[in-house]
Amino acid sequence: MLDLSFPWPIGPIPIAMTAWASYGIYRAVVTRDGVTWASVVSVLGLVAFMAALTAQVVKPVINQTLSLMIAQFLGTGACFLLGRLLWSVQKTKPELSLRRPDAKVFRGMGICLSFLIVIDGLFFLFPDAGKCEHFSGYMADKCAGQEFAIGIHDLPIVIYVGVLMGVPALAGLILGIWALFRTAGLPNADEPGAKSSAGG
Repeated sequence: MLDLSFPWPIGPIPIAMTAWASYGIYRAVVTRDGVTWASVVSVLGLVAFMAALTAQVVKPVINQTLSLMIAQFLGTGACFLLGRLLWSVQKTKPELSLRRPDAKVFRGMGICLSFLIVIDGLFFLFPDAGKCEHFSGYMADKCAGQEFAIGIHDLPIVIYVGVLMGVPALAGLILGIWALFRTAGLPNADEPGAKSSAGG
């Protein structure tokens, strides 16, 4: 029998945000706006919820950190697929020019990798952090209120938060690596012939 008593494994706030994200994707497809900042955020919100819901239904027997890393990789793939769908229906596609990545791209990749390591490292080092059983008095009541709104501090919510925070960093890292391979052999932007290569 379905137990609807609070707190839920995935609380009302993530559910409401997912409903908004679903509408955002629907609107981007119907209006053919395609890939915009709003639609990208919507894709991320929907993928994070689906990952959390999958964790709640499947209940993986592997440890929390490994489950989170798998969810981040699969979530990134799902985001790229949905992004490709949005791009395919976009009515006005900007012209993309390729050039070899500069120092800013490498710096961005380093930031993405560092952020991903820190996030997953914190979940690995403190797997039980934030659980209400560790608190008493006022802090216990405050924790219970958070669980009422967001969900029980267990694997589904860990996956939800971890995907929301980790997938953008992992996607940025993958896009940076893709750019390195895709533009191998092309001149830098400040090298002679760069403009002709981009235009030709």
